[in-house]
Amino acid sequence: MKTFKLLPFVVLSSTALANTAQVVEAQSTAVQVAQPQQVVAQPVADTVLPQLSFEAQQARAAELAKQADYAVEQEQIRQEQARKQAEAENKVKQAVGNNALLLSQTTAKIYADNGFSPMWNDKSAEKQFLKEYGVFVASGVSAKSAKALQQILNQPEGMARDILLTDSFLDYLYYNKNVYRNANQWLYNLGSYSPKAPSSELISSWTKAVRNGNAGSFVAGLVPQNHIYQQTVQKLLSMSPNGVASSAKKATKGKKGKNNAEPTASDDSVATGSSSFYKLALNAQRLRIIPSFNNGIFVNIPSYQMYYFRNGQLALQSKVIVGREERKTPVLYSKLSQVVVNPPWTIPPTILSQDIMPKLARDPGFAERSGYEIFDRSGTKINARSVNWKQYVNSKNIPYTIRQKASDDSALGKYKFNMPSTDAIFLHDTPSRSLFNKENRAISSGCVRVAKADEFATLLLKEAGWSEERKQNTLNSNKTTFVGIRSDNPVYLYYVTSWVENGKVYSLPDIYKFDTRIPKTSINWAKLRSEI
Repeated sequence: MKTFKLLPFVVLSSTALANTAQVVEAQSTAVQVAQPQQVVAQPVADTVLPQLSFEAQQARAAELAKQADYAVEQEQIRQEQARKQAEAENKVKQAVGNNALLLSQTTAKIYADNGFSPMWNDKSAEKQFLKEYGVFVASGVSAKSAKALQQILNQPEGMARDILLTDSFLDYLYYNKNVYRNANQWLYNLGSYSPKAPSSELISSWTKAVRNGNAGSFVAGLVPQNHIYQQTVQKLLSMSPNGVASSAKKATKGKKGKNNAEPTASDDSVATGSSSFYKLALNAQRLRIIPSFNNGIFVNIPSYQMYYFRNGQLALQSKVIVGREERKTPVLYSKLSQVVVNPPWTIPPTILSQDIMPKLARDPGFAERSGYEIFDRSGTKINARSVNWKQYVNSKNIPYTIRQKASDDSALGKYKFNMPSTDAIFLHDTPSRSLFNKENRAISSGCVRVAKADEFATLLLKEAGWSEERKQNTLNSNKTTFVGIRSDNPVYLYYVTSWVENGKVYSLPDIYKFDTRIPKTSINWAKLRSEI
């Protein structure tokens, strides 16, 4: 702790200010002489000191000196950390030789923090990780991860292999933690994934588990519990990238929770070549973000089917209609929040611009016949014939809101099932019942139309305490009524075109063409299987 010479007693005099400044400057100069290579914070003009009493001036000067000391200490700590990090990176680089690391800085820091002790003494944890990482690599999601895995397979036991395992495990930790929120990019836009370091909290949890001998439990906790995922992975491990161990089966009607699309001729069986292997591997990654089929609403988009599970039991199965290719139904997770009985329909911008404007431009009377109400930006209701709609065809700036009143002919039918969604996606009824007889039901504008909407609503309303009589009276009134959901009902809209269940391989049409360019990774799959 530095000491200070007492200042002469002068109330706010220029002498006091000068002496104080000299003390602070002397301290700063002393620091610079003692540490010529260090960066010291530059003094900042103090506008507070001249306004203080003698005692307060001394306290203020002492505080400024402490701040200078703190800056010096922090700089010393930073330089020491940088030195240790550089040493660790150099040591790691020497250990792995010509092998390239995905996350060299983070990997080096882990070994520096743990005294360069091996992190993979638990061989069961290593095997479990290699199995999961191998299936991830086979999916084609990450070409860099494929190269990293092959380096591990080429490396004999020793510190170099241990480091390579840790480096790839960091990649897997990051992917496993973030794939849920990035599924639409990473799993349906292949090539968009890039390895990054996981959070320091997650790394700390893993290294603590290693030190405590719980590495196996930690790695096992990262494996999805969805039994369809686990069966698909197990089948992949018995396959070769160049062929299938057993024949594939049709996607037959009646298999719970996964399928029920009527297969076209091209879907009578799964090809026995490499395309089947890589397609299964990619779809395994899509399955890892879906929980076990116990509770909630599950819609596998290419199957055109919805399943409602309660307490592990299938309460309702229904055909659905999903978005057409140019207006795809997105993969998402949400939670059912409301049943809307007799819902009005506020037309979303894309449909308004591309579908409704051309019809109004040809015939403004279309609005009245369709039960549309038109409002300007002030909320005033206007007559459709008072607007020149031609100027708004395909426009992104339409100064009107159009809403269809609840009726038997409303686009949303009698029920709307609300759930939070940034894409304004929801489930709903429809008056166009005949469309559910079509084989290709990718024909909507993105939302999911439910064939058995009345049965679905009845189940949900009953859970909310409604009687059948109350439901019918509300329907007959044509009054829009919002009913909160009482039970926990997560909603999963997902896209899986190939999976394994009870030893059989199932396949569905790739209606959105997400599976057309799956990379075929060049790893030694036989070597991987021999190690796990």
